[in-house]
Amino acid sequence: MSNKNDQLQKLLKKITPRAALPKPVEGFSLLEHGLLCVFVRFVPQERAESFVATLRKSYPEWNEMRVAQTDEIAGFLKGGRATRDKLRGVWEPAREGREYLQEVFQRTHGMDLEFLREDVPSGAKMLAQMPVLGTAATCQLLGLAGESKVPTHPALVRVLERTGVVAKGNLRKAKDLSSHLPAGEGTSVLERVGEIADRWCHAKSPVCHECPLVDECPFGKKAFQEWKVAQARAEAHRQREDARRSALEKKERERLDREAARLAKKNEVIRAKQDREKQKRAAVEAKKREADAAKQRKQAEIQKRKVDAQKAVVKKAAAAAKQAAKQAAKQQSAKKKAPAPKKKPARKARRR
Repeated sequence: MSNKNDQLQKLLKKITPRAALPKPVEGFSLLEHGLLCVFVRFVPQERAESFVATLRKSYPEWNEMRVAQTDEIAGFLKGGRATRDKLRGVWEPAREGREYLQEVFQRTHGMDLEFLREDVPSGAKMLAQMPVLGTAATCQLLGLAGESKVPTHPALVRVLERTGVVAKGNLRKAKDLSSHLPAGEGTSVLERVGEIADRWCHAKSPVCHECPLVDECPFGKKAFQEWKVAQARAEAHRQREDARRSALEKKERERLDREAARLAKKNEVIRAKQDREKQKRAAVEAKKREADAAKQRKQAEIQKRKVDAQKAVVKKAAAAAKQAAKQAAKQQSAKKKAPAPKKKPARKARRR
């Protein structure tokens, strides 16, 4: 077992956990311990404990926090409502804490994890996938529930078997993994193994090519080779697709060029036809304008003759009037110069 422990310690030295697990706090429920695990990722443990205490007073039931707005939760952590800019430092813990409670509710349909104390293995299966809480924190809760430092968790078993620390199938009936891990380093090992499980060693789609243990992990080596083969095939497929796409694009460009040339020729014929029709219309319009101009000139000439005839009539009438006036004046003058006629004596009437 010592060789296996040495191998495990050698592997785990390459892993740097993103966050350390908090120390258990007396008086905290399992649900509150999980909330504490979430908060210590952002703030020191002492402040994280004050966050849990503050929220416990602010929300009579944890379900009320689950359905609350993140800004409201962050306001309680800050000590009062404030804008988003003033909630820096507490907004992320508030959001993650709310997501953790939502995760618990979706897994357990409640806001209580004390049932884990009754059946830790069943609880481990139920909480096997809790991304917000993470594998290490989940194992810590299970350990607190069963008074075991490193409980049997599917993700931990998967990592230990894939890395070759334990033979596959040896941990099926094990209730505690402490005997398979270095003594006195349960929390440290848990943090690092949980980090591997959460970031790289996934159950269905492991990303072994990104894992720092890929060179020492038997499963990782094989998966990495398969990944490289898959990448080479994908690259070859990509190159074939690029070549096929380039050929299709070339054909499409040639087709578009031919289509453009055909359309250009067609448009040229259409433009030539339009030009001829335009010239014809211009000639017809010019001829029409010329005829209209001639007609207007003829009408103007007729109108002028009419006006001249009217002027001649008026002039002749004026001359006749003038001659008549002159004749009348002459007669009047002659009457004035002639002697007055003698009056004849009136005849007496005959008497009968």
